[in-house]
Amino acid sequence: MRIPLLTILVVSLIGIFALLPSTFAEDDTSDQQNTEFTIPSWVKNIAGYWYDDKIPEHQFLGVVKYLIEKGIIILPSTYTEDVHSNEIPAWVKNNAGWWVNDKIDDQTFVNGIQYLVKIGLIEIYGCSEVSSGDVECSTGGGGGDY
Repeated sequence: MRIPLLTILVVSLIGIFALLPSTFAEDDTSDQQNTEFTIPSWVKNIAGYWYDDKIPEHQFLGVVKYLIEKGIIILPSTYTEDVHSNEIPAWVKNNAGWWVNDKIDDQTFVNGIQYLVKIGLIEIYGCSEVSSGDVECSTGGGGGDY
């Protein structure tokens, strides 16, 4: 019973924030390497649920993919590798737990998300290679796999 209620909560939060994605996205006029970003506080709750095994890995990846595609989480250009993986490395999950407990900053957490894009675990619709493996993503897309 707890998991279905948690799923309803996650889906409801996504629905609410789908209506206002530009409220949480930062203007992307800064230098790509020094991108300022804001991650809504409720994303920490989702990361915490995943870290505590209250939601499955695929659901966490789906939420992160949605947040990137809608511009709620903005990633700097990300270099992609030909290596694809089917599993999230343990260090990324550990980072999520540390981030939830304020032991690491937002940028360190986002570095882990970038790595998941880099190894192909999160494929973002609207992303294209711009130079030698660097990928830029436009927001507002949809579809694709995670």
